[in-house]
Amino acid sequence: MKQRAFSLIEVIITISIAALIFILISGVYIISQRVYTETDTKAELSQNGRVILDRIVREVRQTPEVVTQLPESNSNPNLLPSEIMFQDGHNTSDIRYIRYFMDGTNLKRQTIIYYFAASSTAYVHFFDTDSDPPYSQPIQQTLDEKIIGEYIDDIEFWGESLININLYLTKNNKNIIINTSVYGRNL
Repeated sequence: MKQRAFSLIEVIITISIAALIFILISGVYIISQRVYTETDTKAELSQNGRVILDRIVREVRQTPEVVTQLPESNSNPNLLPSEIMFQDGHNTSDIRYIRYFMDGTNLKRQTIIYYFAASSTAYVHFFDTDSDPPYSQPIQQTLDEKIIGEYIDDIEFWGESLININLYLTKNNKNIIINTSVYGRNL
């Protein structure tokens, strides 16, 4: 009885085909993981940006006064402020101000009040002057400060009755820019 075995060439060809299939499958897996990570990063940045802008737009829409001096256009990027402060239009019982500003790569929101030393419970406008001598300026106090967004490179504000906002976000070397505009109903 004759036994049949594989020749050395047949074994080498089989191992080569198996190695080629393994390399192709590994390559497809690595590429799909990279695409998944990039897509996940962009989705996270988009969601983060939408949440930030929705909150800012909702509050700016109700404000009776924007404190920050905003340029009319974005023609000179060096003049665009990266923070905004305005009167809280949702709280009608007290005069409060809301400030959005950058702190590293985080966007923070502060609630600020102003009052005179004689009456710390009566909130006043930031520009008021005490009616009693020495006619002092109001005292500023921050009631709360919260991080409302992360992965922020920059935020820009401009415009008068139509306030424009550009939000720049970056994570894992992926960048997105989201922009919006809002009319202040009470401006």
